[in-house]
Amino acid sequence: MSPLNRVWSRFSELAARAAAWPFRVAAARATMRALAGMDRRELMDIGLTVSDVRDASALPLDRDPTALLARRARERRRDAFAPPTAPEPPRELGGPRPARADGPASPARPRPFPDGRALRTG
Repeated sequence: MSPLNRVWSRFSELAARAAAWPFRVAAARATMRALAGMDRRELMDIGLTVSDVRDASALPLDRDPTALLARRARERRRDAFAPPTAPEPPRELGGPRPARADGPASPARPRPFPDGRALRTG
């Protein structure tokens, strides 16, 4: 393909995309109108929340919101059946120390103050 043919091909692609822009906007807005009309319970039935719809409404006009919404619903569905995990406290607050390869984790030791005094625990 010659360089001139490539330029014309690219130009025609851009012209077709620009001509289809109003139709993409109308389709995206119709999807948003349908979702905005649902209440919280209906949204939960399809795996979404009100904040998901609000986030999708912040997308550019011609961007299809279904990709974002489908990803959010998929993540929520995946996490729904995962075993619950308790968050561990930060290490500064007495959380567990990482395990060493040569044995069990060492117990938490008092951390000294900057002036050298030891922190008393208990």
